[in-house]
Amino acid sequence: MRNKLLIPIVLLAACSLLLGCQETKLTNQNDKVLPNNTAAPKLEDHAVKEVEWVKVVDPPQNVSSPSEAVVHQYEVGFKDGTTEFPKKDSVIFETSLGQKSIVAIRSPEGKNNFAVFLYEHNPSASWGVYGLVRLLGNTEFGDKEGLQLPFEKFNATKMSLPDKETSIWVFANETEIVTITVYKRFPFTPSSDREKILLKNGNEAYIGKDYFKNGYLYYFDTENTIVVSGNVSKQKFIDLANSLPSVPFTSFPSPK
Repeated sequence: MRNKLLIPIVLLAACSLLLGCQETKLTNQNDKVLPNNTAAPKLEDHAVKEVEWVKVVDPPQNVSSPSEAVVHQYEVGFKDGTTEFPKKDSVIFETSLGQKSIVAIRSPEGKNNFAVFLYEHNPSASWGVYGLVRLLGNTEFGDKEGLQLPFEKFNATKMSLPDKETSIWVFANETEIVTITVYKRFPFTPSSDREKILLKNGNEAYIGKDYFKNGYLYYFDTENTIVVSGNVSKQKFIDLANSLPSVPFTSFPSPK
């Protein structure tokens, strides 16, 4: 997996081969550049509508959360001329720590398509998207490289945003998705109902639940905050976190 997934240069080559994708950028209606890890995955079912473009637009003024905003922001255009936004029940999780949030949805692009959004609360009191990862959940890979992922077969991709000091790895099969996000450490007020545990590496970790009843785990490593999110059980979050090396490790998140 290391040679295919976790080294960015090789990852992009593998991405073009496995997903029919390339490094692209999206713009919203205000021409704000938005990093996006991939173009649309290749369609395996010709009966499915073919995606022509995706667009991130401004949300309504009165939205109160990233998961509420995303169903108004992510627009998918198809080659037959129709367009579609995500449905409310397509939101899988919303992991928020202070002014930052990670939101995953089942994408309107088609079956087994996921989209993960990196949000930040800006001074104008609104949630803005600054990163987008699109991934077709499948069973392309089986080598976990020491990671205790919650599935045996999966697809994976990565996006790094140096200007935001953020990196995210996304792993998914047809039904489950897990993300590992590394932020430069930032201040936030923790949830009062979080659960504290001790990881095998000696780090204290904290477990919480989001509005959608999906769990998340976070901990601090050197100058970084590591967040593990997804629609899997609490124990699987813990197992995955226990398998992660320290962030400065060359092949992070692989411990090998």
